[in-house]
Amino acid sequence: MDRVVVSAVRGAASLSLFALFGLGALALAPATFVLRNRVACQLLVRATWRLLLWAFGAFHLVRVRAESRDGVDLPSLRGCVIAANHPSLIDVVAFVATVPKTLYVAKRGLLRNFFLRSVVRATALPDDAGLADAAMPYLAAGWNVLVFPEGTRSPEEGGLRPFRRGAAQLALRAGVPLVPVRVLPTCRILGKRQPPWRVGDRCVVYTLDARAPLVAARAPGEGVHAAAIRLTDALRVALG
Repeated sequence: MDRVVVSAVRGAASLSLFALFGLGALALAPATFVLRNRVACQLLVRATWRLLLWAFGAFHLVRVRAESRDGVDLPSLRGCVIAANHPSLIDVVAFVATVPKTLYVAKRGLLRNFFLRSVVRATALPDDAGLADAAMPYLAAGWNVLVFPEGTRSPEEGGLRPFRRGAAQLALRAGVPLVPVRVLPTCRILGKRQPPWRVGDRCVVYTLDARAPLVAARAPGEGVHAAAIRLTDALRVALG
């Protein structure tokens, strides 16, 4: 089959699945409102997103795999700050579906999205000045918190945007490991200014490549600010 035709068929399938994703988010809204329980809501959303990823895999659009190195088993992580690059719109779905008990840090703007706001309230922590206070009880209870240090999706031309220090500061304050995870798609899709129907002519494999945890602790005589800068620099090297 001609590559143009294959790309068109795959694009139509991708667009249909994203439409179902939006409708599914709306359908989850009453359940998340009634449950009002973070654990139950997260389990429900995670199951739905696992089904979505299964559908993407069944149509040979996107397949997600977790790759562990340095003794890190990504699905088994508990009570960690996970920091990752952010090449795609589907990154959050991939992490929440792959790693149980994982909350993510979301922009306030998502809370105003008609389709997503109920799901975001149930599965995310707002990216604001109160993030650390909101995240601490969950980290202490064994939840993971996913942070994208770039603050937005990575540049389409490759590389990383400047890192913010929020992930390092949160890990330092909570005294938990900071785990770098490189998101490595075989083909760049769903980035900024990339429409959801542009998914190429072959299955895109997303590898979640977990690296050795960074110890979030201050050196003797080191201040919190200096420690956060040092830890952020080490994180950028791990994700570069």
